[in-house]
Order: sequence, then C-alpha cells, then structure tokens
Amino acid sequence: MRMFHSPFCLILAYILFSSSGAYCQFQYVSPKPGSLFRNPETNIILKNGDLIDAHSLNPQLITIEGSESGIHKHKIVLSDDGKTIIVSPLSTFTPGEQVNVTVADGFRKENGELITGTTFDFKIHAARSKADLQSIKDALKYAKEQEYIETGMIPDESPSADVRDLCQVIPHTITSSGNEYKADPFYYNFRGGGAGCFGRTILTNEGDSVFAEFDNNRGISFTINRNGYITYYSYLDSGFEMMDTMYNVVKHLFMGNGYRADEHELLIFPNGNRFMFSYDVQPNIDLSDIGGLDTVDVIGCVIQELDSNDQVLFEWSSWDHFLYTDAIFWEESLLPFSTVFDWVHANSMELDYDGNLLLSSRHLCEITKINLATGDIMWRLGGDNNQFTFVNDSFNTLPFSGQHDFRRLANGHYTMFNNGNNILPTQSNAKEYILDQDNKVATLVWSYAHPPINGLNLYSAAMGNVQRLPNGNTFINWGLIPSAFPAFPRFTEVDSLNNIVWEFNFLDTAYYICYRAYKFDWNRCAPVVDSTFFISYLGSDSVVITWGEPNFNESYIFQYKLDSASDWISIPVTTNTISLDSLIPSSFYDWQVQSICTVFNDSSAYSSIQQFNTLSVATNSINGDAAFFDVFPNPADDIIHIKYNMNESLPILIELVNVLGEVLYSESATASKGLNENAISIKSLAEGVYLIQMTGNNFSARQQIVVR
Repeated sequence: MRMFHSPFCLILAYILFSSSGAYCQFQYVSPKPGSLFRNPETNIILKNGDLIDAHSLNPQLITIEGSESGIHKHKIVLSDDGKTIIVSPLSTFTPGEQVNVTVADGFRKENGELITGTTFDFKIHAARSKADLQSIKDALKYAKEQEYIETGMIPDESPSADVRDLCQVIPHTITSSGNEYKADPFYYNFRGGGAGCFGRTILTNEGDSVFAEFDNNRGISFTINRNGYITYYSYLDSGFEMMDTMYNVVKHLFMGNGYRADEHELLIFPNGNRFMFSYDVQPNIDLSDIGGLDTVDVIGCVIQELDSNDQVLFEWSSWDHFLYTDAIFWEESLLPFSTVFDWVHANSMELDYDGNLLLSSRHLCEITKINLATGDIMWRLGGDNNQFTFVNDSFNTLPFSGQHDFRRLANGHYTMFNNGNNILPTQSNAKEYILDQDNKVATLVWSYAHPPINGLNLYSAAMGNVQRLPNGNTFINWGLIPSAFPAFPRFTEVDSLNNIVWEFNFLDTAYYICYRAYKFDWNRCAPVVDSTFFISYLGSDSVVITWGEPNFNESYIFQYKLDSASDWISIPVTTNTISLDSLIPSSFYDWQVQSICTVFNDSSAYSSIQQFNTLSVATNSINGDAAFFDVFPNPADDIIHIKYNMNESLPILIELVNVLGEVLYSESATASKGLNENAISIKSLAEGVYLIQMTGNNFSARQQIVVR
C-alpha cells in the first residue's frame, strides 16, 4: 500500500478509518476507503469542507492506479459549490481489481491554506457472466414481486400497444364534504394482474380529467418535484423524465458511475442538483454466516447527488455502512430459503433542516440520517439499530414497520406512511413526529388510521404516502391494499381533527393501485409564462409581440392600453403573436395576455402586466454628418459591433436602451474621420428587443437589435 504524504495523516488514518468520514484534511472521499463492489465507471470525489482554490487543481497531484489496469489518466474539475473536487478517470477500471488513489500535498483552500494529501484504496466488483447479469435482472424482479405477496397478486407484465391505445382514465368515485383542499389529484395507476391501463393522471378536485397518458413503462413516482417540473420514472432506460407545464419532456435524468436509477425516488431542486438511488445487486454472496445460503444475490443501495451538469458530487453505499443483520426480522426469516436477499429496499429520501439526507429503508424499518459533508451516519430511527426513545406511541417496541415516504414538514415535524407490516393489530396509518435530534426523542403528535370498513381495518401491504396540504389537511394514498378489499378507498383526505373531508376509489372491477399520489395546485388552462414574452419589433407607432404557448390553450385575449388610461382594449387572437399599429410615439403602453382553453370551456388568469415605450419620430432616421450606421450581427447573443462613417472627427455618445427607454449601457467616444467600429457585450441581457442610439453635435440615429 502507498504511504501517506504526512506521518500525522498516517496515524489518523488508523484511528479514524472505519469510524469517521475524516481522511486527513479531506472530510469526505469517495469511494470510501476499503469500499467493495464499486462499478468500473466510478469517479473520485474529494471534499475538504472549505472553498477550494480552482487554480490549485493540478491533475498531477492525483495518481490513480488499478492493480490490473495500471495508471489511469484523468480530468479534474471543481463543482459549482466551490467545495467538491471531482476526478474523472478517462478509462474504466478492470472488474475485480483494487484501485489505489494517492493525493499529494498541493491543493489549496480559497484562502491559500495548503491541503495535506492522503492515500486510500477501494475494490471494483468482480467480472460478471451472462448468468450473473440474468441473476441481477431476476433479483430486481423478485424485489418488486415480494411486495405483492401479502395480496396474493403478481405485478402485471407489459400490456400490448393496442391495449394502451384503447385506454381511458379509470372509472372512479369521489366523496366530498366541501371542506377539502381544492386542488388536483396526481397519480400513476397500475394493476396487480391481467392486462390493464397504466396511466399518468391529473384530475380536478371533482374528478374530471385534466391530463392522462397511458404507458406501463413510464410513469411511476409521477409528481411535481422540488424544482416545479413534473417528473416520473421510465423503465425503458432506468432514468427519470422531466416535463414542463405543456407536458413536453425537457430533460432525461440518469445516475452516474454506471448505476441504473431505481423508480422509488427522485429529488431535484431549482439549482439543478438532484438525489437518486440505485438498487445495487451483487450476485453470489455467501450469507451462510448469518443463516442464509452460500450463494445469494444481495440487493443493496447506492445513493448519489448529481449537479446540473450530471456530475456525481456525492456517493454513499449501503455496503459501506449497513450490516446484513440490520434487516428486520421478517426479511431475515427468508434467508434459509431464498437465493435473493432484498436487504435494504430504500424507498424515500428527504433533506433535513440542516441540509443532510434522510433515507427511509423499508426492510430495515429504519430512517437513517446521512451527513452529506462526511458520508457518516448521524443517527438511526426505528429498526434493530434504533437510537430514539418514542413518546406517545403505543407501539414503542416497533413503532413503525415497512414504512414509506418519510418527509419533513414546514413546521419542523416529520410525517411517514406506516404500512405496519407484521405489527398487531394489522393496520396501516399516517404518523407525525417531533424529533429531538440532540436527545434522541421521537414524540408522536398526530396519527390517522382509517375507521374500519365492514368491520375490517384498512391495511396496506406496501407502497403509500402522506402529504400535508397547505390548508392543514392531510392527503393519504393507501398504496397496495389487498385485492380482496375493493371497498377500501385508495386516497383519503382528512382535516386536522381527523374528519374525512374527501375520498377517492376506483370503480373498475380490475385491481388498480398507486405507489404514490398527491394533491397539487395545477393550472390546466395555464396563463402565459412571463419569460416567454418577446418583442420582435418596436417602432414609433407599431409593435410586434410573441409569447410561448401553454398547455391546452387554443386562443388568447390580448389587452393593451396607454399607461395613463384606465380602460383596456381587448383583441381576440388565434395565434401566439400580435401586431399593433397606430400607436402614439414616445408613449408607455401596458399589455397582458389571457389563455383560452376551449376543450375545458375554461380560461386562465391574465399574465402579469408588461410594458413597452414607443420610439419618438425624431430619432428614427439618420441625419447630419453620419453617412451610415450598421449593427451586426443582428439578432445576436454575445457581442454586437457598430460600424459608422464620419465626415470629420467629433465626439459622440453611444447608448443601449431597452423597450422602456432605460439606458443600460453608455459610452462616450471621439469618432475619427472615416470608418469607425465599436463593440458592446450583450451577454448579460435578457432576450428581447433593444435599441442602439448614437448622438453627436448635429445628428442623431437609432437602430433596433434583437437579443436571443
């Protein structure tokens, strides 16, 4: 093994190696030193905890050597957070080899302080035969089917295309008290057996269809994500798709380092950073020491944080932090008989108040808090490794089991859907806790179990989620209800006193279920998005305006008026552009647009009020000593050049003006006799129409430019 560059670090390595994320002056390195089963495509991640001087990122400070593949060339970049060094080998590692990484002294913090180097190693998983690859595929299928065991159902295989062509929104019934949160249910329904319609569906609060698209391969985890876009999983490529308000797929999201994303969770934030995890199967593991078979396909979990450029910023593996015996008793009981061990079964992630990660693992019956700065486990709630005392919870020995959807609320509390597997009495419920994370106390402050139906408790063998709504009500999706109980509702909304105020069930005789469901405010007839407005021409008495087309709209009402006027002029428009004439020069005008959605007999709210300022007649033409005035390129997105010819040398003023007449750029210059050229950077300007105006002692000129 290679030696550390610092003797002090060598001592620390022996002390801290197995218990802390601190590796010399790097508080986090990935892969974790001594890690097993890494993919051949893995990258190297280094975090010091402080801002890094990008100029110190010399690739020669890092040596990466595989025991079989030898020295690996690599590239090195600093992430957008300024704290994460990402090292990407230019070639993959060899299966089964050990990889040694040496980081020399030389990286520096932004304040100039030297960062001491380190050395660590990890191992790539063994080569995989065709039989191994088939075992991995079978193990993942097994994990899905196991959830259905208690229902006596097997998940449906792919229906044929002609079945999907005949699909429609599943018949359903809704009961309402009028006190529910008025918003649109979102869900993806699928079936437990037989051919059926799998649909990403949005309904109105009353049950009318807003949107539906049928595809058994694309749609699970259908939701509005943290960045405001609709996201859902695709089995076709083991990634997530992201849709805008017009239901256009705008991005495909995948994991890095050779991992295939699992369908249970995606968190993506406005800055583009996202969290995903993979069900990582390692075949042929010997579990005889814990009562299992000597050849078992074990399903672990690998979590990643990626940035908007798809770079892996953080990677965490269950193989480095959990024990096989952490699985709850009802999973361990399968060990003597099963060739597949679904060890972890992660099903949700959430960021806590301090920015660290909360992981829900169904087969550990545990919520695990993971430090994103170090990779260390901060605490464990529930399961065999529980560190908390539970207060006000009647099931103190096993307060929750097989849980889903652990979420932090705006008030600092935490909710979960407790399936209650193997807890007596057999009943599922929604729970809300206050967590004293310092003293490790979990206080149950609210719970809801559905009243018995026909004398039976509502029990969900798997799936399910809980959503706290803006008005204080709680929306519950009951998940995998056994098919023998069709009278049980699929979704229930209750108020703060646990009164049922809204409830949903499928009416079809087939067996339909949902992994997750939500209520969201959603404009089926959406207003025009302000950022899509574009003035393509502006003159002294006319203007041309265009805008983006929202979902389901078929026409518009365009309104405008003088800023000083009180009454709007309304014009019906059938396309997303309008040309206005006979305007008053040098005048401010207000305008706004409304979408009309005939298909719903509905209309949107008006967009926010926009404004433009018509040009003055006096400055529309070139006069005096300016022989010509040319702007290029036009349209432009980077730099514009202005060329003009002068009969004599004289001072001039060049200004860049927006459509409201505001001067955004001003430059005084002395023009020489003959041909002149000036350049102006427009990188910081938003798309739209602007004006370049040039004035001198005895001339004025103005020209329009378009920034794209």
